[in-house]
Amino acid sequence: MPSPRWIVGLTLPMIAAALLAVSPATAKADPAADAYLDQLRGAGLTWPPGHEQALIGTALLVCDDLGWGWTPQQIANQIHGNLDPEDIHVHDVGAMVNIARAVYCPNPR
Repeated sequence: MPSPRWIVGLTLPMIAAALLAVSPATAKADPAADAYLDQLRGAGLTWPPGHEQALIGTALLVCDDLGWGWTPQQIANQIHGNLDPEDIHVHDVGAMVNIARAVYCPNPR
């Protein structure tokens, strides 16, 4: 049976691509999504226009990974490994994970 880490590593890009196909207006109809994106901006994070749904999808995956017993640091390292490490610092990804935990995860660890 594949490990959950392998599955998430495989599914994260697929989910992100699927979420990018969803209308950006969806994020504006969700108060949690608005709060999450506002807090990311407040932490100094920026992203290209149209990537809001991918960020929200990643936040939801953070909660899933916490449920599998991953630590926030493990999650940040995994996300950072899937991004371009030249363009984003692991500290910024850590902030993204912590904000996701606060906004989306009902029982953050």
